[in-house]
Amino acid sequence: MGDRLHNIVRALWVYLVCCHQVLTFDVTKSGQTYIRVGSQITMTCQWTTPAGEDLLRVNWRQGSTIIVTSITPNFTPENGAASIKDRATLGTLTTSSTSTSITLTGLQCPGDIAEYSCDVQTTAVDDSRGTASFNVNLFDFLGNNITITSSPSQLKAGQHASLTCTTSNIGRPPGIMKWYKGSQEITTGFTQQTSINSDNCTYNGVSSLSITLTSQDNGVIYSCVVEPNSTVIGDSTKQGRYTLDVQYPVRQGPRVTSSTGTFTVEQGTTFTLNCQASGNPSPNYVWTSPDNTNTTGSQLVLTLSNTGPYLYTCFATNSLTTTPLPTRVTVTVQEKTTTSTTTSTTTSTTPVAVASSTDTLTCTGGKGLHSTGVLVGAVVAAVVITFGVAVALFVLYHRSMVHRFRKNGQSADTVEVDVTEGNNEYAVLERKPDPDHTYAALQGKMTSFNTPPRK
Repeated sequence: MGDRLHNIVRALWVYLVCCHQVLTFDVTKSGQTYIRVGSQITMTCQWTTPAGEDLLRVNWRQGSTIIVTSITPNFTPENGAASIKDRATLGTLTTSSTSTSITLTGLQCPGDIAEYSCDVQTTAVDDSRGTASFNVNLFDFLGNNITITSSPSQLKAGQHASLTCTTSNIGRPPGIMKWYKGSQEITTGFTQQTSINSDNCTYNGVSSLSITLTSQDNGVIYSCVVEPNSTVIGDSTKQGRYTLDVQYPVRQGPRVTSSTGTFTVEQGTTFTLNCQASGNPSPNYVWTSPDNTNTTGSQLVLTLSNTGPYLYTCFATNSLTTTPLPTRVTVTVQEKTTTSTTTSTTTSTTPVAVASSTDTLTCTGGKGLHSTGVLVGAVVAAVVITFGVAVALFVLYHRSMVHRFRKNGQSADTVEVDVTEGNNEYAVLERKPDPDHTYAALQGKMTSFNTPPRK
């Protein structure tokens, strides 16, 4: 009895070791980790068959549903699920095959997102089979419909506000939402929420950014960027932009400039005064003139005819300004100057002129001037000087004669007078008697002197 039981246990052990071998599987799949919607994928199962066994059946499942089956001896594929019937292709099989492949085309989201598995059965006992499975993940491109709104809708300096970025499709898997101020990425102060869309495939995203506004933020561009969360070639970053419209009052007096670059002008000059201030909404401008008239607009065109100072004031204000802010400028009008053109001749600093009988004047150390007018002037000057000397000599001579005539009654002496031309003066040289120069003798010689001298 004991020997018989021992033989039965030994025979069962030999059967389990030699005849009942479990299949081992190695799963291989092609393509990326994420497969694009609308594309295709090929999945492959590989196994090792125990010696002496042949392939009997292969089943491909999507979840628990058989989508394709193939049975010996012809291994003709039979499609199961209607949703995948025309999109599944099974590779060729034989009784000695050690692998099976299936290709799915026109991948649909979300229908084709599932766990796929293969069942392999051999000609051995019923439990000689194996199963391998893996997931198929699909991705969808990011959408372009990104919108940004602000709260409150009307932004003012000094407020706390929030920007909300909404996109109905941030792809599958959900993309990553980021914020930028200008070109600088913002790393704090925002949140992101995602949820599946009604198509059960793609996701939508909402991100909110908190900001504190200043007047310097007016015109600043904020960007909401959605980056893909997969490495599939073909997907790209999408973004939306929002330009801040921050309102703020006019906080300081405007800047006034002149089109001439100065506030001093000449009589009759037409020029423009320009007034510029910072504020949002855009400031309004009012000019006040010396005659108490008001003019609206940022520019004031003037033409002033009278000289003197003129005071002009520009006021700037907008809907947020409580008190208009002024800037005053004084325009000074000067008398208009006239410019005359003169022509001059430049000669050497120390010329030495040498006159000749010709019409040529030679200048030593200077420039030679050939001018008849110059020579004529020199001749006239010489004549005038000579005539003046002659007149002076005649006067002196006449005075000396009269003096002698007056002295004749007292003395018969005469006086010789020598006239020196150099200084036009006369001097008494010698006193001596001269019988020929008595009053009687002179009266006989000079008939013009017919009046006797007084005694």
